[in-house]
Amino acid sequence: TVRDQILEPGTVIPVMTAYGTIEAGRVLELRAAQPGRIVDLPTSFREGSAVEAGALLIRIDPATTRSREADAMNTLADARSRESQAVQAISLAEAELSAAQQQFDLRREALRRRVDLANRGLVARTAVEADQLALASAEQSVITRRQALANARKQVEQARLAIQRADNTVTDTRRDIADTATRAPFLGVLSETNAVLGRLVGTSETLGKLIDLSALEVAFRVSDAQFARLLDARGELLPLKARVSLSLGERTIAAEAVLARIAAVTGAEGGRTVYATLVADGRTPLRPGDFVSVSVTEPPLTQVAEIPARAATESGVIYVIGEDNRLEEAQVRVLRRTADTLVVTDAPFGKRIVAELRPQLGPGIKVQNAAEAAIAQEEAKKQAAERRAARGGGEGGGRPGGGRPGGGRSEGDKPEGEKPEGGRPGGEQPAPARESSNGASG
Repeated sequence: TVRDQILEPGTVIPVMTAYGTIEAGRVLELRAAQPGRIVDLPTSFREGSAVEAGALLIRIDPATTRSREADAMNTLADARSRESQAVQAISLAEAELSAAQQQFDLRREALRRRVDLANRGLVARTAVEADQLALASAEQSVITRRQALANARKQVEQARLAIQRADNTVTDTRRDIADTATRAPFLGVLSETNAVLGRLVGTSETLGKLIDLSALEVAFRVSDAQFARLLDARGELLPLKARVSLSLGERTIAAEAVLARIAAVTGAEGGRTVYATLVADGRTPLRPGDFVSVSVTEPPLTQVAEIPARAATESGVIYVIGEDNRLEEAQVRVLRRTADTLVVTDAPFGKRIVAELRPQLGPGIKVQNAAEAAIAQEEAKKQAAERRAARGGGEGGGRPGGGRPGGGRSEGDKPEGEKPEGGRPGGEQPAPARESSNGASG
């Protein structure tokens, strides 16, 4: 008697099981942006404390930075004052240039008239020369005024550049003042904290770490054969879904994940390390360093059958129940192996197979399942009952009363002249032998 199963083709979604470790996908090192003394430190700045996004973590004394801001503001005001003076100097230079230009025009007209009079002999040539010298002097004055105007405009540009530099300095100092307060950029938990109120810190000191619990990952290792099942036709990692489970005694913490990437390098021991991103919020109880189990849902397999793990040998040999319930060997291809089942293909679909192999089974052995064994047992009981009924009728059906008190005679009460069995008078033959309970002749 064996357990049997009908091989039926179907679609199976395999689940790959592996083990890995939770890792932090984003960790921020907390440092002071400005050197100084810690003047504000919340009581929640402790190892493992959860902080909200934007919460104050550390504040440095801003007194020195505020002094630099005041100096920058004074420099900015001075630059603006110089700009105003330069603008006024431009106005004056323009007015002086206009006056010098008018004087030059007058000198030129006077020279023209003086030359005309000299040509007619009304004035001496020395007067013409004097007017020519006066015109040259007026022209030199115009050139000087134009140079003064250009210098005034240059001073305005320099003053405006000074204003821009001073304004940048003010902006930098105000940003430095804002940087004296360190705030959490995202929701997370604190780790490796070592800040104390009143401590002098520098910009290179690490005061703690902030771990983003919404960006956790799990790194797990698979064999080369398992890794091949996680790739598509182009050799790229499939974005398969996975389930991460952390066992905590009687309770299990589970989270969903998605395969994200492959490790950059491989080890000499073989296999690959795969990273999966957890789909969890910042309040998950999972922490970096947790040892978890990972169940990866593989792509579905079609035209396959799922059989018990003990229904096939290591080489993929199964026993098919053929005609007359006798065993026949068949070879199948094992696609997946789990602790309890096998996923096989290239199998004799639609036929019955032995669901659990035993050492005494082999080709040609006649078998039956539990239902057939029960039917055979009932049939055997029925035949045994019929034989017992037939035996009871043979003992008491020849003479009335049977041969026992109440109508029969015993062997000692035989009348005179009768012989014992085997030699009865009148040529009677001995009575037929009765069947024993096991079916043999008596």
